[in-house]
Amino acid sequence: MSSKRFWIVPGILLCCCVTGCGRPGPLVISKKQPHYAPWCGPNLRVQVGQRVVGHVHDGAKHKEFLVDETGKEHDPDKIAEQAWSFLESTGDARQIAEGFIKNAHQSTMPVVSINPVVVILETYTEPSWENKNRDPAHERWFWTAQIQPNSDPQHSQARMFWFSPELKQGPTKLTFSEAGVAKIQLPNGLLKVVRDGDTCKTTRE
Repeated sequence: MSSKRFWIVPGILLCCCVTGCGRPGPLVISKKQPHYAPWCGPNLRVQVGQRVVGHVHDGAKHKEFLVDETGKEHDPDKIAEQAWSFLESTGDARQIAEGFIKNAHQSTMPVVSINPVVVILETYTEPSWENKNRDPAHERWFWTAQIQPNSDPQHSQARMFWFSPELKQGPTKLTFSEAGVAKIQLPNGLLKVVRDGDTCKTTRE
């Protein structure tokens, strides 16, 4: 009987070590940081880390989190929910979805800043999507998936707007200079979107 207890106890401990007994694992900051991570302050990008948040049939389930200069963690899923809920409140979400259904207007929304959250709305026509079933576009998961926390704008010739749920600023058209620079004035600095070939890059001063 004692031998059975000897094996049961280590088994329980092993379970706790592997699964955390249901608790999330520690955040591990990636050694190689993406060069397009959102800005959290002037000349300062967030750090991107991962933690185990559960287990699936083939192993651990990892999830990325963004860490600002104060060490505060930001959940990209919650940022996406916040951004799309804001667009729903302004009526822009409906227009985006209708443009996708009627005119094959594809929209992606890279998050380029936190503190405050700033999102670029880039819209372009995707002819290959015409006359296709787009019912999933009405589902919330579809549009929140288009809100990308680790990406600069990818289509330099797309129609570009910016919006911020925290600043209560609805989609506002970006105006580019002849040099290909658009400026977004923030309460704590200046955010720039710069055309760079077929894509764009961002800076924050």
